[in-house]
Amino acid sequence: MGKAHILIVDDEAAIRLFLSEELTQAGYCVHTAASGEEALVQLRSESIDLVLLDLKMGGMDGLQVMEEIERHPLSPVIIILTAYASLESAVGAMRRGGHDYLTKPCRTEELLASVEKGLARRREAVQREQMIRTIEETAQRLRGQLPLAAAASVRPRYLEGRGLLLDRRRKTVSRRGQPLPLTPTEFELLASLMEQVDRPVSYRELAIALHGSTGGEWQEWEARQNLGTHMWRLRRKLGCDPQGEPYIINIRGQGYQFVSRPSVHPEPSRD
Repeated sequence: MGKAHILIVDDEAAIRLFLSEELTQAGYCVHTAASGEEALVQLRSESIDLVLLDLKMGGMDGLQVMEEIERHPLSPVIIILTAYASLESAVGAMRRGGHDYLTKPCRTEELLASVEKGLARRREAVQREQMIRTIEETAQRLRGQLPLAAAASVRPRYLEGRGLLLDRRRKTVSRRGQPLPLTPTEFELLASLMEQVDRPVSYRELAIALHGSTGGEWQEWEARQNLGTHMWRLRRKLGCDPQGEPYIINIRGQGYQFVSRPSVHPEPSRD
């Protein structure tokens, strides 16, 4: 598992600097926002695991940010940042679903302990979701509602990467919080690529994901020809991330690859 991504939301620059330095030294990938509005932009562009959220800010306050975060499936864990004078507000936020609260200024030991507990809670939530999916698909197979081959490859409900969130149960995909209108074929192609992130998936493998055993009978060139238009449309709908980098690249002679971080991908084919 890669580094956890943490978002610090506080309108005090000194607090953001202190928290960012401590968490970066502890090995986390840290993002910062000086307002609630800026936090929502960050949440749409990055896959955030945990949010350190100040309650009292100008403009959109912490409770309003919490309300927006709660709209997202598999939402990040929230740790409240509060001053002694506003502890009552922290209690209200905890009742709304906050994981923990820290009074400002907090000690490094308290900060790191709370963050680690919060991240453990998120890992448990992800594992629980995967377990529920496994149980549901097993039950469907036993009732004869799923082919054996489909049940044999039990997969997680959610796939996340670079601001994209794919939900297999609802058959939906969002980019930085905004829904993407994909066809069923485009959805299956993206799911197949995201579950094998940073690995080239051959044209034939993708054909099998779409057409089952029939796709397995195709030659590579046949599979590539069949996929060409679908992949072109999918890549066009996804576009690029905020840094201008594509989500999916074509590795010449091998297949297509979903890239988790632009800096790690090999030289792609641009066709």
